Amino acid sequence: MIKSGYVGFLIFVSMMLIFFVLPDLTGLQKPFRILLGLSFAVIYLALLIKKEISRKTLWPVAIGGVLVVSMFYRGTLQASFINAYLCLFGLLVIPHLFFTLTPIRKTNLNYIHVLCMISFLTQFMVFSSPDGRPSLAYEINWSAAYLLLFFFLSDILNNKHGKLLIIILSLFTLSRLLVFSIILYYLIRHFKKYFRTWIGKHSVTRMAIASYIFITFFSLWYAANVKSKIVYDKSINRIATINDDSNKLRFIANTLVIGTIYTAPLDTKVLLGFGPVSNFIKATEGSLIMPHNELYDAIVQFGIITVIFFSLITLPVFNKVTSYENIEYFIPILFYTLILWVRFLLVPSFEMIFILFMLNIINETRRLSETNSIQNAPRFSGL
Repeated sequence: MIKSGYVGFLIFVSMMLIFFVLPDLTGLQKPFRILLGLSFAVIYLALLIKKEISRKTLWPVAIGGVLVVSMFYRGTLQASFINAYLCLFGLLVIPHLFFTLTPIRKTNLNYIHVLCMISFLTQFMVFSSPDGRPSLAYEINWSAAYLLLFFFLSDILNNKHGKLLIIILSLFTLSRLLVFSIILYYLIRHFKKYFRTWIGKHSVTRMAIASYIFITFFSLWYAANVKSKIVYDKSINRIATINDDSNKLRFIANTLVIGTIYTAPLDTKVLLGFGPVSNFIKATEGSLIMPHNELYDAIVQFGIITVIFFSLITLPVFNKVTSYENIEYFIPILFYTLILWVRFLLVPSFEMIFILFMLNIINETRRLSETNSIQNAPRFSGL
């Protein structure tokens, strides 16, 4: 039997080192991500051979393989889809990899946490975006996304210094999405007690569908009615600015995807994807940037059929690990996918698996805390 908790902890540590310590310079992370993806496939095969995982899981593996072959045949296969397919194995085995955050494991993570903070500070002194904003060695939007994940990790580890660092760095990146997501986290954490019953009645799937429907109509309304007044603001005022060209282009890109689906819903490219986003931009001749939304970006690259296939696997996993205890982490993650193309919720990714680990850690930690509280509660002897 695989020591799943130990293996899961090693994978979680590996992700921390890859995401937060190792700068992504000229594909420096690529071999490590490939090894991580292959490890998911190896673990899956081991569990399958030992009959610790259902043979029914061969169906999504086979369907994913067919999609890989189809994209290769059509000339739209990308490395990003290979990553998604490898991470599909990770999703299938992740229930076997969840681990309890024991005191010794928490101590080890805190040591690595210090390395991450040092790496962040070093990268912010060395790297910057094309418009001069300090950032990690990622594209500026990806930098902010990883800062959010590190903020959540710091909170799980009860590390106030880590959270304070991210709040400060968010002001340097001038990332509105990062700042709003952190604010959203604190708002939900404070007010969720008033909505406990409502939260318990709504699944992740229902929340995701409602959110994507909302952003669809909002994109259409914004593109049609809001006039941008500021071309581009590189000052701190950017954080409080909504009606600028950056947001205008973002929502116009979304409306172009919506229009493409509406006018030709059965087109092969709509069903199976355009491949690289550049193919979609050339085809529409109206978009200057890629869709800033996980759903639309995935549809453009991989097609509606692929997105539905992945969602039928990813959303049920989120349903199992998302609860009242960790809803303040999940909602900002969902919000992020509405505004940016990060693969946190629908398309399998290493970042998604990292998020699932964190959500489960919160559940396990608070469950153990409640158990200990009950055990340590004063008992009354019978009369």
